[in-house]
Amino acid sequence: MEAKQIKTAVEKAGSYIDNLTIKSGVNIPEKVLAAQDLFFTWDNEKRSPLSNKGFLYDYSYYNGVVMEGLYDIYEAEPDRGAVYYDYVKKYLDGLMKQEDGTFTLDFERAGYVDCHGADCYKTAALFERFSGGGDAYGQIASQLYRHLTDESYVNSDGHTPCLDNMPAELGHNYWHSWRKAPRYKIWLDGIYMLQPFLAHHAARIGDVRQLELIQERLDWVAETLLAPNGMYYHAGNGREDVCSFFWTRAIGWYGMAMVDVMEVLPDEYLEKRKAALKLFVDGMLKYQDESGIWANLADQPVTETNRLETSGTAMMSYVILKGVRKGWLDASYQEAGLKAFVGLAEKKLDESGLRDIYLKASANGSNNYEETEYYFTDEGKGSGPFIMAYSEMLRCGGNR
Repeated sequence: MEAKQIKTAVEKAGSYIDNLTIKSGVNIPEKVLAAQDLFFTWDNEKRSPLSNKGFLYDYSYYNGVVMEGLYDIYEAEPDRGAVYYDYVKKYLDGLMKQEDGTFTLDFERAGYVDCHGADCYKTAALFERFSGGGDAYGQIASQLYRHLTDESYVNSDGHTPCLDNMPAELGHNYWHSWRKAPRYKIWLDGIYMLQPFLAHHAARIGDVRQLELIQERLDWVAETLLAPNGMYYHAGNGREDVCSFFWTRAIGWYGMAMVDVMEVLPDEYLEKRKAALKLFVDGMLKYQDESGIWANLADQPVTETNRLETSGTAMMSYVILKGVRKGWLDASYQEAGLKAFVGLAEKKLDESGLRDIYLKASANGSNNYEETEYYFTDEGKGSGPFIMAYSEMLRCGGNR
């Protein structure tokens, strides 16, 4: 791919990201967090008439991935990225409160629900990344880590997640939803919501047992949800009981979980994870469109209902580019990651924003992945991974 084409795509993406966040007149963290009737414009699940969520208010996984993407830019270019660091800091600071000298997550303001399930823990990874240990961010990360791992902790529903929602027969993976037993207990989405946070915190405090469990969880997914076509089922309870749709975003969540966890796993686990990552990418590349973009249902023909989709493609770009940068994938894979990002910038990003982000799909065994009214513009689950992929473009030399 030509350097000029890459440079143009990166510049276009950079302008989009700035206008969505640091230059936005409405997406101002301190203002959004101070009022329950305000929300970030990428939070389509709150503004959409298709959804009526009573939880995950400001502390949500779609806000988390946008903010974590901005933090990735800061890490890629600390000097130029300081403005993104400040933006994310205002977001995190607005979710905290102090009581008796201890910082905690403000449950009411954040909308955090300790008995909902995996989705409530994505933003915890950002507190962990911000933390130097015993500071305010670290105190909150420790609090949320305890909610997930402490056998003496009882949540507001009277359950202990690591005892009641983490069965050994499912590789000690957590159920995706905790309030009631879902048809499929393990979703690829939930692997990403939980495991990077758990891995990074466990590595920082030296929790060897938790790192062993994380390896076991990833092994279970790799062995149980891998289909004969090389892709991964959206969800499942075992090899014979799966939600047999190959939804690109769900697969992308799992890929991001792998590369984010691999950063901190002990060396003795890495060879197995590298092999799994290569198998994962090889399986997906067979279905990459000539545009560089994957369809919403990756194995199905592109149609008006099964469009070339933005969020899953952004995730694949991030996974591939980060895998190459870290040396977990051969450099020959980089072209596919570049092609995915440039394809999105050229075909899905215009004056209206970042288009064709699929809002949501349930792992209920039915095809609810092709509802045209669910294709949104500037939705956080697509904008966030796109920002993450942008940060990897910066790291591999695509500076604007």
